Amino acid sequence: MSDTVDDDATDPSADPSVDLRNFLSAEGHQTLELLEQVRGKYVTSPGDAVCMKALTKLILNAGMRANTALPYSRTNRAEGRILVITGESGAGKSRRLMRTLRRHPALEGQDLAGPDSPVVVVNVPSPCTLKLLGREVLHATGYPLERELLENLVWERVRRRLDRGNKLIVVFDEMQHITRKLNSDEINKVSDTIKNLINNLTWRVSIIVCGLPKVADFIHRDRQLERRAQFIHIDSLTMPGDNAVIAAMVTKLAAVADLIVEADIATNLAPRLIHAACNQWGVAIALTHEAIQTALRPDYLALDRHDDEIDVGDPQQVGPDGTLTLNHFAEAYRGLLGCTDEENPFVSRDWITIRIAGPTVILDAAKDRNTQTGAMGGPS
Repeated sequence: MSDTVDDDATDPSADPSVDLRNFLSAEGHQTLELLEQVRGKYVTSPGDAVCMKALTKLILNAGMRANTALPYSRTNRAEGRILVITGESGAGKSRRLMRTLRRHPALEGQDLAGPDSPVVVVNVPSPCTLKLLGREVLHATGYPLERELLENLVWERVRRRLDRGNKLIVVFDEMQHITRKLNSDEINKVSDTIKNLINNLTWRVSIIVCGLPKVADFIHRDRQLERRAQFIHIDSLTMPGDNAVIAAMVTKLAAVADLIVEADIATNLAPRLIHAACNQWGVAIALTHEAIQTALRPDYLALDRHDDEIDVGDPQQVGPDGTLTLNHFAEAYRGLLGCTDEENPFVSRDWITIRIAGPTVILDAAKDRNTQTGAMGGPS
C-alpha cells in the first residue's frame, strides 16, 4: 500500500481553526483580537542591544576577506565565527535570537526559512545524533533526505547545500539536545564537524548556537572552538533588583489590553511574579499574558440563561473591571497548574518558600491553553 499523501485531499491554504472561532460572540472576537495584540508585543530588555551588537559582528566577519591582497570572491572569505547564546529554560533566548535576526538591517524583510535567505535555522531535535543533526540541516535548506545515508555522506551533502544555497550563517537552536547525552568520542565528532563548517576551504559559514548553559561548556572544552566564539548569557531575574523592570513589563502589556494595574505592583506583585516564573524573563511574560486574559474575562459564548438555572452572580470575581490585579495572576496560575492556595505564590503569605514547578511545565501549560483559545504567540 502506498504511503504517499493525497495532495488533493486538503487545501494547504485553508485555516482549520475557522470553525472553532465561529462560535464566538462579538465580544469574544474582540477579546481574542486584543489577546493576539498583547501576545504579539515583544518586550525589550538591555540584552537585546547586546545580542544585536554580537550578531552585527558575526555578519561583518562573514563579509571579510581571508586574504586582503586578493579581491572579494566566494572562496576568499574569512573563516567563520561562533556566537553562543545561553540561558536557563524559559529565559526567552530563542525568541530574542529570532527577533534579532529578523530585525537586523542586513536580514530585515527576508524570510529566514526561504531559499534565498543567507541564514539556515535548525531546531535541534531531542534526542539527537550527529547524523540526525545533518539531516535536519538538509531539511532546513529544503532538501529532505528520503533514503538512508552514512553519516559522512550526510555532512558532505550539507556542505554542498550550504555552498549552492549561498548560506552564510547556520543557527542551531536547543543545541543541548545533542551535547548532553553523547559520549566523549561523539562530542569530539560534533566539535570537529562545526570546525569544518567554519574553516572549510570550499565554503565557510558562521555558526550560532543557542541553548542551556551547558552549551557554553561544550564550546569551552575545545580550544579551537572557544577562540572563535563570542558568548552571551541571559541572566536570571533577581529580587529586588528586577522588581522595577518586571513592574514596567506588566504595566505596559496591561495597557495594550486597556487595563490599568494596582498601585503596589512593584512591591507586592513583581517579586511574587519573579518567584513564580522561576526567575526567568520569558516565563514572567507568559504568566502576565495569562493574567491579562483572566482580567479581560471575555464572554466568549454569550449563552442564554436556561429556565432551570438560578443566577447567584460570579463568586470568582477577582477584581474591578479594567484593572489587572494580583488576584488575576493567582487565578491564572491556579488554572495552569491546578495548585492549591497554599501552593500558589500569588496567594500564600509564605510564597517565597513555595517550590515552583519548572519553567518548562509552566510554558507548556500556557502553550496548551493558548492553543485551545486560539490566542497564539508569546515567549519561547
